[in-house]
Amino acid sequence: MKKANNRLLEDIEQKDKVEKMRNEFLGNVSHELKTPIAVAYAANDALLNFNQAEEKSKRDQYLRISQEQLQRLSGLVEQILSMGMERRKTFRLHPEEINLKELITPLMEQHQLKADIPVHITLETEPEALTIVADRTHFSNIISNLIDNAVKYSKQEAEIMIQCRQTGETVTITVSDHGIGIPLDKQKHIFDKFYRVPTGNLHNVKGYGLGLFYVKSMVEKHGGTITVKSESGKGSTFTITI
Repeated sequence: MKKANNRLLEDIEQKDKVEKMRNEFLGNVSHELKTPIAVAYAANDALLNFNQAEEKSKRDQYLRISQEQLQRLSGLVEQILSMGMERRKTFRLHPEEINLKELITPLMEQHQLKADIPVHITLETEPEALTIVADRTHFSNIISNLIDNAVKYSKQEAEIMIQCRQTGETVTITVSDHGIGIPLDKQKHIFDKFYRVPTGNLHNVKGYGLGLFYVKSMVEKHGGTITVKSESGKGSTFTITI
């Protein structure tokens, strides 16, 4: 009887754990999907309500942003599906040669457009026309996730530096911010699936959940590594090496 009760308690605990993980997953996925929707909405709102459609260059810019966000939504769906396929033989990257400056610049514009706070992003590439061989959709999602985290974990204003360097056959990409930082004892967990860094009074922050787990998984799929250096109150630097 005692063994049966223990087994029943274990089953209940397991079900509770699965339900909690399910709720965490849905919450994080919802947040990820809201990002491109918010950007496309802001671009469309500017066209409809702020006379941006009257100037051709502005109109073309916002239409391009909306188109990019529809593509990003498609990429996010692929990202979500890839989480279930990451250990299956059917999962494949589609590598191509990508100019990093051309890939990252539109992402900077998108995050500046949708953010609720002023966002200043500096991009440095060395050499100027630095390229890598990667899956365009997934690598775009990797960089976008890192920029998104840098913005979310900043306070009144976001100052972000993105640096891309080539040394021999190695490419290093760093995304640095001056945000709230990550406590040392929490840093070893941030790439775990569904893990959320405690954010104190920043209740509007959804936290590190699916995003950084996906980033690490996809960087490793590309044969690279990702590390973080951070200090509470002074910001964080994520470094991708491929």
